[in-house]
Amino acid sequence: MKEGIVKTYYEEEAREYDQEFYLKESPYPTLKYRHRYILDMVNAISFPKDAKVLDIGCGPGEMVLDLMRDDWEIWGIDIAQAMIDIANAKASKLPGRNKLHFATGDIEALRFEANAFDLVIISGVVEYLNDDAKWMREIDRVLKPGGVMVINVTNKFAVRKWTAPLIEPLKGSKALFKAMNFIKERVLRRGKLHHFPFRPRVHSPKAFDRFLAQQGFEKLSFRYFDFSIFVAPFDTLLGFVSIPIRKWMERFSHKNMVLNGTGYIVTARKQKAKA
Repeated sequence: MKEGIVKTYYEEEAREYDQEFYLKESPYPTLKYRHRYILDMVNAISFPKDAKVLDIGCGPGEMVLDLMRDDWEIWGIDIAQAMIDIANAKASKLPGRNKLHFATGDIEALRFEANAFDLVIISGVVEYLNDDAKWMREIDRVLKPGGVMVINVTNKFAVRKWTAPLIEPLKGSKALFKAMNFIKERVLRRGKLHHFPFRPRVHSPKAFDRFLAQQGFEKLSFRYFDFSIFVAPFDTLLGFVSIPIRKWMERFSHKNMVLNGTGYIVTARKQKAKA
């Protein structure tokens, strides 16, 4: 996947992204569920009081701000400068700003020393990369032995992902896209219809677990999020039926919801000595 296309998209969409997924009330806030689960997974683990933390794909900075505690020092990086600008603006209003650092960055070429971090969070990133080799080498380099990684991928087996490739071509028609967007934005009042100029990668949760194990990481916990019960686009068009059910299903996020959970989050610890 071309990095320039992804970067341009999020540079242009940064403010609307922050507004739609974090600031505005939503009947089913999928990224807020992801955010909460990651915080829960981090809070379930003991870290040094002076832990060093890296949030890759920090976006508008919400995760970094919520991780402020004790003497933790936290870095948030994102590919889009517009996202970093929003994060810095939010952080400037809070005390303890000297413990926060925001900058643009590339997960495949991190500008940090080896063994620098106790915790690395990677959220909404790897689906935009061509493969998993380069970023894993970098995470293995900057994460301390015994350090923890929290990462999410898109589940290829989720019902909505089966049919997404059939819907995306329809969005290429300006007339159809305009009509679909009108229904979602004006009739259903669920925000605008997004048309990504790229197709995010998907992963098999079980295969991703094996990949982490092969790289010397011990799986500690997992969560699913962003549930669906209908194929695309009916999960959106029939939101008056699906949203209450999808919200109800979030209580089973720690179960093996591989057919319904679109997002898959894993917490894994880097082994102190690889076999």
